Amino acid sequence: MKSIGGYIFPVLLIILGGIIFVIGLSSGQNMWVKLGSFLTLLTGVIALLLQLGILGRKAGMAIGIAFGLIAVFLAFRNYRSIAEVIEFNERKAAYDARIIQALKDIRDAQSKYKEANNAYTGNLAVLRDFVKNGTYPMVRKEGQVPDTLTELQALQMGIIVRDTIRASVLDSVFRTARALEKRVYPFNPDSLGFSPVSGKPFLLTAGMINSSGRSVPVMLCKDPSPMVAGDTLLFGSMEKATVAGNWKGD
Repeated sequence: MKSIGGYIFPVLLIILGGIIFVIGLSSGQNMWVKLGSFLTLLTGVIALLLQLGILGRKAGMAIGIAFGLIAVFLAFRNYRSIAEVIEFNERKAAYDARIIQALKDIRDAQSKYKEANNAYTGNLAVLRDFVKNGTYPMVRKEGQVPDTLTELQALQMGIIVRDTIRASVLDSVFRTARALEKRVYPFNPDSLGFSPVSGKPFLLTAGMINSSGRSVPVMLCKDPSPMVAGDTLLFGSMEKATVAGNWKGD
């Protein structure tokens, strides 16, 4: 009579495989996890049949070799399934970073276009020309207002200077040291409005809405070819006055 100890390992395999298989089904694990747990359970059954003498040793050896090869394949597939998720997340992060940079460039350009024209433009070619050749009003501030005076008094006395000058959009917005140091990729005014990934033009719309009895400029800009369907990076709205983006850390 065989000792009880010989049955412990097969029974443990059956229990372990069964538990993992049930968990895999209930938690939505991928096919490879479910198949691997099922084969673990099946291996336990085969080992138990061998212990009971129901299955011959040669047949058991053949099945064991086959299961061993399958186990190696499943281990590789499980590794690849995890690696593929990590690789995809890395590609998505790199993609998002470039698209967000391009959207921020359009938003910055539109901000200055609005200051110069009291409206946004829905024409990317117009926006590119504005960035390359346009100017916007900027207040030049020199001096500090003393605590004992108002700004108007300081201006009248010549202590401070407040002049409105025309500043170059390209130089003052996109070519400053601060703007250049935090970029994801170099700025090229000729590429403004085109996706740095697909090369397609961004989907840009602009208009006016009525808000509290007055006309307010609005715009909406979208990624033309999102990497994941239904996960489109964008900023702005045509229903309310906002230029917020739908990404983290806007």
